[in-house]
Amino acid sequence: MVVSFAGSWLLFASGCASSAARNTMPDPPVAGKPWDLPLDGKNRLGMVWVPKGSFLMGSPDTEPGHKGDEGPQKEVVLTKGYWLGVTEVTVGQWKALTGISLREKVLDMLKDDSLYDFGGKRQTLRDFMRFDPQDPDKIMAGEEEDLPMYFVSWYEAMAFCKKLTERERTMGRLPAGYTYTLPTEAQWEFACRAGTKGASFAGPVVLQGIDAPALDSVSWYKGNSAEGYKGRGLGKPLAGPRAAGEKSPNAWGLRDMPGNVWEWCRDWYGAYPAGKVVDPAGPPAGKDRVNRGGSWGSDAAAGRSANRAANPPAEKSAYRGFRLALCAVN
Repeated sequence: MVVSFAGSWLLFASGCASSAARNTMPDPPVAGKPWDLPLDGKNRLGMVWVPKGSFLMGSPDTEPGHKGDEGPQKEVVLTKGYWLGVTEVTVGQWKALTGISLREKVLDMLKDDSLYDFGGKRQTLRDFMRFDPQDPDKIMAGEEEDLPMYFVSWYEAMAFCKKLTERERTMGRLPAGYTYTLPTEAQWEFACRAGTKGASFAGPVVLQGIDAPALDSVSWYKGNSAEGYKGRGLGKPLAGPRAAGEKSPNAWGLRDMPGNVWEWCRDWYGAYPAGKVVDPAGPPAGKDRVNRGGSWGSDAAAGRSANRAANPPAEKSAYRGFRLALCAVN
């Protein structure tokens, strides 16, 4: 089966490749064009090119759902283009690079006795999250390969990026000066907006409790994530992450920017500086990392383009994953 969106391969190309095809090295990514990243014999990861540009980051006080950390609004200039995954990294794509399944990862997490800093207190992740180490199914939803990969900490997302960068550099497919990494918070919001200025690229967000009709066609969130849900899920009514790429894309071909799973960004979380900023990368230090976009369990307000959240970088849950970027990093 082949799944393709807006000219970019998204997830899987199954079947046996010929020996000639296996021995053919794909051309490296070219600035200005989509990139179809091969991970193994069947898994590929589609990436779109995001051009350099400027935009107004954050939200005004008058925007429904506005939070204080979304201001002051400021002009942000991004001086270099970059590639961004069409969707979040999927369960299948994670396993193709790491060799580790979602269930194996969760079982390892529940046995992990390492102590992490959570709000100034050193404790295991399972204690911080109150996970039952004897019952992984109590905290897991689906395990299908087309779901976004979840239960990923910020550290693990960055380790995935490092592993992929090293592999692609060895294979001679890495553009000079570029590396696989997480997008900065500014890169994420710029790509999510895709040239729009309102609360959502899908149109005005009229909040109706947990719902916002404008988000229904572009996002899996608390208002619709239980609709038609099948299989193992969480909560009442049952819900969980959904297959990547099912909802409509923004103008640049990016899917699931709002909803499905929260996405880690590279930045430390902190207050926005005032005034125009060029290529911001967040504060130099902090205790939490930024994540963006909301999830299948989030209210509609979290699906706004400017919404931001902060979580300890060691945290993992069924609500959090990541999206791959290929950026020029100083």
